[in-house]
Amino acid sequence: MGGRSRVVDGLLPPDTVIGDGRYRLLEPVGADERDGAQLWRARDGKLDRDVALTVLTGDSSGPDTVRHTLQRAASVSRLVHPGVAPVLNVLSVGDGVARGEGIVGIIAAEWTRGTGMTDVVAREPVTPVHACLLLEPLADAMDRAHRRGVVLGVGHPLRIRVTPAGTLRLAFPGPPAGATLTDDVRGLGTILYFLLTGSWPVPGGPLVSPRELQPEVPVDLSEIAIRSIADVSAGGIRTSDSILRVLRLVSENAERATMLAALPDDNENTPDVEKDGAVWITKPPVNDAARRKKVAIAAAVLVLISIGVIVWVGATVIGMFL
Repeated sequence: MGGRSRVVDGLLPPDTVIGDGRYRLLEPVGADERDGAQLWRARDGKLDRDVALTVLTGDSSGPDTVRHTLQRAASVSRLVHPGVAPVLNVLSVGDGVARGEGIVGIIAAEWTRGTGMTDVVAREPVTPVHACLLLEPLADAMDRAHRRGVVLGVGHPLRIRVTPAGTLRLAFPGPPAGATLTDDVRGLGTILYFLLTGSWPVPGGPLVSPRELQPEVPVDLSEIAIRSIADVSAGGIRTSDSILRVLRLVSENAERATMLAALPDDNENTPDVEKDGAVWITKPPVNDAARRKKVAIAAAVLVLISIGVIVWVGATVIGMFL
């Protein structure tokens, strides 16, 4: 099992077994400097499947801070939503984490197949509609969590992954102890800005409107990205619901436009216009002499038949009185 020598300069080496022998570290995803958490793809020896591990090392903040983070992760575990990876296990020292491992906490979540969020814009920003479709499930998950007072900890790009279905998911739940609901909203706006521009905004730095960088970005979407990142006291967005409404509006407008563009151009239903200016709803009459002759003969036959019927009826009536 080893001891603290496993953690070298704050980093755990691959193939290390932690969590009292349950989890084997396979591949590092990165680190969240906000709480000194290491993010790993690992193998759960008990469940025999890959999991996403948020590992809090001895370099993390004090025990109260660690305890608060783990308590928050337990709260997230009660949220069932496709926009958040299900939390499977929350371990602490003496409760799943052996003393001497150099680890103070572990949050295990279902492994999210797919790719990292940063890979999506590796070459260029995505289209505004694509950005909305990517972000909407995560925004909906945040909205539901916030209605319960649960902080998700959205705000670090490496914690987010793109699912095979093409949507963003919080793959490494584990809200830092100091994170707030407002921080979540700011994190969501930051992700939107990143998708639209390809740049991760520097905290407190100047922001260029996404629309200035990408003219095809709708005004509402560009403004919501900027206002979500801005300080609330300076007119910033306070709730995830505000972002979610704009995302859905852009998606619905794009879907409506696509449906209209797909309507067939049916020339057969287009009214015909004759040289004399007459408009015919179906087809104009055909100027055919042979056809007119046939119609005249048919009309004459009908007239003769009608006269014969009248004569027969009259004769019958007269015969009744004779």
